[in-house]
Amino acid sequence: MTVNGTEKAAPGSVPDPADAVAAPEAGGAAETAEAAKAAEAEGAAEEAQAGDGLDPDTAPWGGPARWVVPALAAAVGALMLWGAFTIEAPANATRPGPGFFPGMIGALLLAATAFLVVGNLRRRPQGAVNTLAWFEARPVLIVVAALAVNTVLLEFLGWLLAGALLFWAVAFAFGARAYLRDAVVALSVSAAVQVGFSLGLGLSLPPGILGWVL
Repeated sequence: MTVNGTEKAAPGSVPDPADAVAAPEAGGAAETAEAAKAAEAEGAAEEAQAGDGLDPDTAPWGGPARWVVPALAAAVGALMLWGAFTIEAPANATRPGPGFFPGMIGALLLAATAFLVVGNLRRRPQGAVNTLAWFEARPVLIVVAALAVNTVLLEFLGWLLAGALLFWAVAFAFGARAYLRDAVVALSVSAAVQVGFSLGLGLSLPPGILGWVL
């Protein structure tokens, strides 16, 4: 029956089952489309929050983050040069001597630092740039600190203990938390390096306090 241009079911008539099924299907399709849009928007928001939608391989570093790599290269290069000039070579050592390769690597690192500094000063990043988060820098900073401590305490502690501390700190920096096991492994690796230097190269690494005690 038609009333004012609208079809209505006549009294006592049986509703069509197809119409009863079509209505929930239309509502379900609309809800599914809305849910898909919401999920897509949420994923885009999480992606933007995690990395600001940047590709770390192509987006340039910006702000203080672009000076982190030059600073680390300069620090390691300076330490290697200092070690190359202060290392005590045995009397029977032949040229180029034990300080040649550390000195060469240190000089190359300082040269690379100079190129990086010049590039940072000349480049003006446009648009979105990468920033350095603390959790990304933490392992690198721990390793650099461990290298500095190892260099300072090497003569006092000796290679066996200072090297074990260095290896333990590197393992800690990259997530190892089995402290006793890591200490045993670090001490074993340090002892293996000392034996390799003594027997393979004929060089004596600093004994430190163990030499005084033993």
